[in-house]
Amino acid sequence: MIKTVIFDFDGVIADSLTYHFKKMSMIAKNDFGIKDNERVIIKEIRSKTYLELMRSFKISWTKLPLILKTINQAREEVFKNIDKIKIFPGIKKLLIDLKGKGYKLLILSSNLEKNITKFIEINGIAYFDKVYCEPRVFDKAKALKSIIRENKLKKEECIYIGDEIRDIKATKRVGLKIIVVGWGFHTKEILRKYYPDYIVNKPSGIMRVVERQ
Repeated sequence: MIKTVIFDFDGVIADSLTYHFKKMSMIAKNDFGIKDNERVIIKEIRSKTYLELMRSFKISWTKLPLILKTINQAREEVFKNIDKIKIFPGIKKLLIDLKGKGYKLLILSSNLEKNITKFIEINGIAYFDKVYCEPRVFDKAKALKSIIRENKLKKEECIYIGDEIRDIKATKRVGLKIIVVGWGFHTKEILRKYYPDYIVNKPSGIMRVVERQ
């Protein structure tokens, strides 16, 4: 039986993808000389892993520090625009319903804690027991293990809500079930290829899956 629901933030709760896609497209053009238009770049981003993207755009591994630096700068910029980022329709009701039924709610995100805290305040969704932030993009599995230890959780009683291929890979490494959402970063078509436990198209679908466990 599920007792704890761990949420990703960007692409699951916060509709920040338009901002992030534009930023990533600008980086591809300005920093790496990608000639494709924004629509093509975004399509590539949404349908490939980070490794596949680097290969597709012919980006050398030596550029990784620059990429990570730019990502960190973008996170800082989000704080100035957090009031313009909307909550996905149906998420607030989902959180209210989950909390009302006694589920423990956590966030694990690579975004900054100040961004998430401000977003929670603006949108009146202070239903989370704790917010965890892991800025290192590829350390989500390690962060999940730490959360489980810190909160003395049982893996079979937890489920993660994500929207990226790396979320699926991280939960498989840890041994957690995952629900991936159809409104997030990666397309449903590419997510299916990595065999998530569940795919949902609406927030109400998350509730149905959680209650069936």
